[in-house]
Amino acid sequence: MKPAAITGFCALLAGSAVQAMYNCPVMPSSSDAAVIEFGLAVQTLLSNYYQSVPVNQTFFSTLPQNTVSPTDFLANIEGLARQAVLGVQALQSLAAAVPSAKAPTCRYTLPPVTDAMSHLQNAYQIEATLCGTFIGLADYVQSPQAAFLMARMAAEHGIHASYIGSHMKPQVFMANSTSLTPAFTPSHVLMSGQGVGYLGQYLDGCASAPAAPCGGNVMIGDLVAQLLNQGYNSTGGGYSPTTTGGYYAPSAITTGPAVFTGAAQNNRRGIAGGIGGVALVVAMML
Repeated sequence: MKPAAITGFCALLAGSAVQAMYNCPVMPSSSDAAVIEFGLAVQTLLSNYYQSVPVNQTFFSTLPQNTVSPTDFLANIEGLARQAVLGVQALQSLAAAVPSAKAPTCRYTLPPVTDAMSHLQNAYQIEATLCGTFIGLADYVQSPQAAFLMARMAAEHGIHASYIGSHMKPQVFMANSTSLTPAFTPSHVLMSGQGVGYLGQYLDGCASAPAAPCGGNVMIGDLVAQLLNQGYNSTGGGYSPTTTGGYYAPSAITTGPAVFTGAAQNNRRGIAGGIGGVALVVAMML
């Protein structure tokens, strides 16, 4: 993909999320508070997960020989951990502009890690789910400032998931796909399940789904989403990935979960890895 195409895609993603009629001034308001709180809850889950797994070159040396070198993998995973912290900071900054927004207090049940591959499977599942989560959340916010951050977070996690997925399975994108990148409503994300699209088993009930605008229901399809009128008899569930979707579901890990309590730490480790990780992905796209 050429640089101009990448720039045009990102501009289209951000622009489409904020095209609407607004009452000025268009600063984040109380109507955005629940959405920001939900985003913080799921983003902090990812940040805490990365910080809970100690990694080094020896840890990644168990990966198959055809993958990237342990040194490069270490740098990139540390970079992803740093990006997760930056995502928390971005959402906290947005929450600071909304007096009614409160930082969630969660007791996360983190997925277990038995080896390097299980770590990548867990990271992929959460990153890919957060990509679809923030795409969905862009349909719930009212202000352009909030919509911009939702779009930016979705793009961030989509890049991360594609990078991890490319080292786990030879074919990440399907020639017979009938769907754009999967997107999910908050109520779908809160459900427990295996694979991309489910985080309920990790959140332990600490997050609540925000209400859709105008008392309606957000329905996400393969290509577009609709805000249906109040009183529609659907539950507003999200898109369910299939074998033709943009993501695949890695093997489930069946050993017992770890438990982590607390907020994300501002871990500065791996900032160079974060830059390197993004640069590598962009290079792969050119």
